Amino acid sequence: MADSLQWLSFALILIFLAQVITALFPIALLQPEWMLRVSGTLRDVSSLPMMALGLIMLASTIDAKVLPCHQFLELFRRIATFAAIGFLLLIPLQIYGTVVSIGTQLQAGESQLSRLTSAAKLVQNSSNEKQLRAAIGSIPGAEELAARPLGADVQTIKIAILDRLRESTNRLQNELKDRYRIGLQQSIKPLIRDGIIALGYAIGFAGMGYNKIDQPTPLRRMLRARNPQLLKEQGGRTDSTVTMPRPRRVPSWLKPWLK
Repeated sequence: MADSLQWLSFALILIFLAQVITALFPIALLQPEWMLRVSGTLRDVSSLPMMALGLIMLASTIDAKVLPCHQFLELFRRIATFAAIGFLLLIPLQIYGTVVSIGTQLQAGESQLSRLTSAAKLVQNSSNEKQLRAAIGSIPGAEELAARPLGADVQTIKIAILDRLRESTNRLQNELKDRYRIGLQQSIKPLIRDGIIALGYAIGFAGMGYNKIDQPTPLRRMLRARNPQLLKEQGGRTDSTVTMPRPRRVPSWLKPWLK
């Protein structure tokens, strides 16, 4: 049974590594899409190495000398400690990637808003037909209109164009605000869910990992330091349970020799 469990655990680890390595490439450390892709993959498949470590520990319990499981148990449990820390760091990374991704999606709209604002300034400052046509050509989507006949004097065309630009600018500003607000609202529930999943993995790996042989797991040490009852159960002593040895009474016939 121990031999079968250890090979099953190694198979689960290989499946985990294959999926994570595939998600890592192409590597783009500072890109929010890459952060979200990698963190999503880790959340989806990290149950595999957690179960694998549990099977290795079970196999070692059934047969303490089973190979090669016995040789790698200490290494895997040390890696589990670092994995717990990594999942705790994954929580702020997910939040950062989501916020930056929303901002990236809004950059196109902000760029168009900036172009409309610049075009409105050019139209406002134009004083002749040539300058007005150049200003019209700078409006997004209105490049072909610059070559057509104006059909009215420069001042009338300026007023009509500025009114249209003002309406378009206000509408686009409201759309960008709504997109940002809706994007954040739609991201709150997934962020809470992903944060709880990452915290669960951190607790699981911390409960199976350790830093030193014959020492309690990092999770148990953290809980024990905050819970006197756990400290007492594990053989430790709290300040309230420490007893000082009673002084021994000295026979009266020895007192002259002790002075």
